Amino acid sequence: MIELALIFVFIGLLTLFTKKKSFKKGMSLFLAVGMVAIILAGCGTSDELTKEEPVKQQEKTPTLKVTTADTFESDENGTVTISGKTEPDAELTLTVDGQSDQTATSDADGKFSFAINEVPADGSAVLTTTWKGQDKSQNITYQANPTYKTKLAKIEQDKKDAEAKVAAEQKKEQERLAAVAAEEQRVEAARVAEEARKAEEKRVADAKEAQAEKNRAAARAAAEAKEAEQKRQAAEQKPQGEMVYITATGKRYHFTQSCTGLNNSNGETQVTLSEAKSRGLTPCQSE
Repeated sequence: MIELALIFVFIGLLTLFTKKKSFKKGMSLFLAVGMVAIILAGCGTSDELTKEEPVKQQEKTPTLKVTTADTFESDENGTVTISGKTEPDAELTLTVDGQSDQTATSDADGKFSFAINEVPADGSAVLTTTWKGQDKSQNITYQANPTYKTKLAKIEQDKKDAEAKVAAEQKKEQERLAAVAAEEQRVEAARVAEEARKAEEKRVADAKEAQAEKNRAAARAAAEAKEAEQKRQAAEQKPQGEMVYITATGKRYHFTQSCTGLNNSNGETQVTLSEAKSRGLTPCQSE
């Protein structure tokens, strides 16, 4: 409204100077325009104050600010401490790849801190701050401490060495067990072979003995048959009138009275050989 009043004053002055011949009328017009401008300016003062008041109220809410480093480094134990300062009682969230989100609230001085443990390598995180309806996010990088990296490398190498040692011991034990098993198999095979050899030798020996016994039996039978045949032939060659000895119940005849076949007889009778044969008697086998 002030601007509008000034415009009216400017128009009045312009009119005044363009009508110099009627100075009195121009002055009257200038005064009239000025009064109107003053009235309008007075009316607009309240409105301008009313309009400026929200602006002043908006300026009372400060802009959210977060002060923190862009890069952090872990300590010798692998812990990264991310800290900074913002508005008091602000809510903060730290998002790290591969880990759960961490949340915190700044203290009365606006200070905050987060800890990321056992950081093995360089990485990045996102810090999000919320305060009185305002949000702000920023990227933060962190670096692994060289000493901690060396420590992790040594731990990893020790682990690999231990695994390699265990694998070598396991392989050695497997080779030992395989050698023991092979030796047991060899011994068992040798035992089985030896038993088979002995069994074969016994079979051959038994077969030889059986054959020998068979041969001996056959020889004895042949000898006995030959002897019997010889006795038969001898008996047949003796004169039929030759005298022999018989018993009352015996089935044999004897050429001599001293024949062992007559030892248990109750008495002998002497008859001719032809008569003994006619009775069906056969020669004694003891003679």
